[in-house]
Amino acid sequence: MTRELTPFAAKYQLEQDLRPFTRAEVRRLPRGRRGLYALWLPAEPEGGHEHLYLGMSTTCLRRRLLQHLADETNPELQRRLRLFQDLVEFSVAFTQNTAETRRLETALIQAWRPKTNRTLPPHPTPHPK
Repeated sequence: MTRELTPFAAKYQLEQDLRPFTRAEVRRLPRGRRGLYALWLPAEPEGGHEHLYLGMSTTCLRRRLLQHLADETNPELQRRLRLFQDLVEFSVAFTQNTAETRRLETALIQAWRPKTNRTLPPHPTPHPK
């Protein structure tokens, strides 16, 4: 059995393998996999990346990311996606179950405080031993 991700491991995975946030790249993801995704903007002049948005899907990351590209309902995220469409990148971290996905999303939003997440979730519950 595969062990659940820790917030540290999820953070590490999301900070790796950034890809252009395009339909073609998103369509390369497998169907039906749950997990977390991050949207990033380059942070000049440091050369790093700014946390634009962190989200999750408990059913299909691929479908959720395509929804962001097609019909974004968060006005601030929609504005930034439109302004910086050629610069936005994304990354994913697949998870094993819904509880793990929700726990990690909460922990990382609390830690990163992404610019366009409208509400911050309550503090995460402790990781099961």
